[in-house]
Amino acid sequence: MNSQLKNTAEQSGDWRDGKPAEDPDKMKRWGLIVAKPSEYLVHVRGGRVLEGSSGQGASCFKLPWDAVAMIPTSLQRLQFRADQVTRERVGVEVVGLAVYRIADPLMAYRVLNFSFPERAQQKLTESLTAMFVGAARRLIANLSVDDCLQKRKHAIAHELLTEVRPVVGGEGRPEDATDRGWGVVIDTIEIQEVRILSEQVFQSMQAPYRARLEQAAKEAKAEAERDVAMRQLQCRRETEEASIAADRARERARIDAQVDVENRKVEAELAKREATTKARLRQLELERGEAEAEIQVHAIKLRASETEGEVERVRAVLRQQIGKIDVEMALVKGQAEAQVALAQAEAQVRRSEAEVRVKMAENLPALAAALGEKIGNVQVTHFGLENNAFASITDALKAVVRLASPSASES
Repeated sequence: MNSQLKNTAEQSGDWRDGKPAEDPDKMKRWGLIVAKPSEYLVHVRGGRVLEGSSGQGASCFKLPWDAVAMIPTSLQRLQFRADQVTRERVGVEVVGLAVYRIADPLMAYRVLNFSFPERAQQKLTESLTAMFVGAARRLIANLSVDDCLQKRKHAIAHELLTEVRPVVGGEGRPEDATDRGWGVVIDTIEIQEVRILSEQVFQSMQAPYRARLEQAAKEAKAEAERDVAMRQLQCRRETEEASIAADRARERARIDAQVDVENRKVEAELAKREATTKARLRQLELERGEAEAEIQVHAIKLRASETEGEVERVRAVLRQQIGKIDVEMALVKGQAEAQVALAQAEAQVRRSEAEVRVKMAENLPALAAALGEKIGNVQVTHFGLENNAFASITDALKAVVRLASPSASES
C-alpha cells in the first residue's frame, strides 16, 4: 500500500541514497501516467492545474514540460512515542496511534512535494509525528500521573486532536490568495500505552494497589475458603436433607400405602353400607309407595263414603222435604176435604132442618094436641153451642110445648 513506507533502497552514487525507492511509472518524463483508484492525479501545465485530466484515479499524457503529482487519498496511520516529565516530576512515556487521510489533494500538493510521492508521504508522516510528540509532551507536562494513566483518552488524545486537527485541516482552495492548512484530515488519535519510566516510582505507585490487591487476594482467598466451607456445609446439609427427604419420602410412601389400604377398606365399607342403605331406601320407597297407595285407597274409600253419606244426607233431606210436602199436601187435602165435608154437613143439616120444619109444620097441630093432653111440664135442655144442627129442633120442640101447654115452663 502507498500508506506503508517502503524499505530504503541503497543506490550507490545516487543523490537519493537512503531515501525510499520511487515507482518508476510515476517518474516518467513523458508518456501515459495512470493513477490508482486510491490516488488523486494532479496534472499541471504552464503553472495551472488541468481539471480535465486531473482527478481521483484519473490518467493523463505527460509532456516533457508538464508536472504530474500522485497524491494518495487512502487512510494512513502513524505511531508516535513521547516521553515527558509530568507535573509531579515523574517521567512517563506515551505511545499513540493517529489515523489520517488527505481530504483536499489540490491543497496538499502545494504544501508537500508530491513529485516524489513516497518521499512526500514519508515527510508528511514525520511532520505529523513531530507535531504529535511535541503537543503530547506539552500536555503531559501539565498533567498528573493519575490523569495520564486514567484519563488518557480525554486528557491527551482529545486535546491532541483538538490542537493538531485545525492546523493540518484547512479549508483553502487552489484559487485562494493565501494557503490555509495542509488539506489533511485527522480522523482519530488513540493513546495506546502510558508507561512510567522510573521503575522505583512505578513500584511505589503500585505499592498501594499491590497492598490492596494482596488484601483483596487474601480476602478473596478467605472468601474462597469460606465459600468452599459453605459449599461443603451446603453439600453436607443438602446430603442430609436429601437423606431426610428420602426417609420422609419412604415414610410418606409407607403412610400413603397404609392410608391407601385404609381408604380402600373404608371405601369398601362405605360401598357396602351405601348398597345396604340403597337397598333399605328402595325397600322404604316400596313401603312408602304401598302406604301411599293404601292411603290413596283409603282416601278414595273415604271420599266414596263421604260421597255416599252426602248422598244419603241429600236423600234424607229430600225424603224430609218430600215428607213435608206430602204432609202439607195431605193437610191441604184434609183441609179441603174437611171443608167439603163441612159444607156437605152444613148442607145436609140445612136440608134436614128444612125437612123437619116442613114435617113439624105439617104435624104441629096434631102433635100439639096430643102433647097438650099428656104432658104437664116439659123441660127441654140442649147442650153445646147455640148454633148447632139441633137448635132448630129444640126451638121447634119449644114451640110445640108452648102450643100444647101454656103452663109449661122452660128451663
